Amino acid sequence: MLKGIFLDLDGTLINSEKAFSDCFIDVLNNKYNANVTSADYKKYELEQNAMLIAHVRQTTNLLNSVLDEEIMSIVYNNYLNYFKKIIQEEEALTSFELLRELKKKGFVLSLVTTCRRCYLDILDAEQRIYELFKCVIAREDVKKLKPDEEAYLQALEIVGIKPEDSLAIEDSKRGIDAALRANIPTIKVDNYTEIKYHDPRVIEEESANKVLRKVLNNGNYK
Repeated sequence: MLKGIFLDLDGTLINSEKAFSDCFIDVLNNKYNANVTSADYKKYELEQNAMLIAHVRQTTNLLNSVLDEEIMSIVYNNYLNYFKKIIQEEEALTSFELLRELKKKGFVLSLVTTCRRCYLDILDAEQRIYELFKCVIAREDVKKLKPDEEAYLQALEIVGIKPEDSLAIEDSKRGIDAALRANIPTIKVDNYTEIKYHDPRVIEEESANKVLRKVLNNGNYK
């Protein structure tokens, strides 16, 4: 029996992947003259799990005197205005409406994301996510990020629901790995992803909203 739904944020509930990649590439190219392409970002940041800065260091004489934290601080600051626009897009607003309806029906909702807490605070001001979700796990709440299962195990403990009574909705391989390692049945969505791929371990669906509507109509995902 489905009781709890665990959701990723970036690339799942909001269309943030392209905006963040644009910010990242812009900082590396315009501030550090790195000449990074979109293909580089997909290959080294997405497919190889956050290795773009390391790749630039290994292939150029750039960034050797700059800490990763300094680079990412600039990226996240630039991303802030993009984020404020993304959470107002129609599809995102629909997602939160569907989630509110699911909560009214008794489903326990959790947000399990690597997004920074400061952005979640902005989202809360618009969508009251701290009231909507029983559990919100942010980047700062764990020692090991996805694909490690720590975030999901922490969320399961907080909400007190068994993995077999749960459903996770993710877009990325690292997110899917994390959910499956916590033994949570998982659905992959890809309407926002830049890299399309097939994962035979999980159910595949076009969007989180399609999944949420099915659960709302059927009381489960079928």
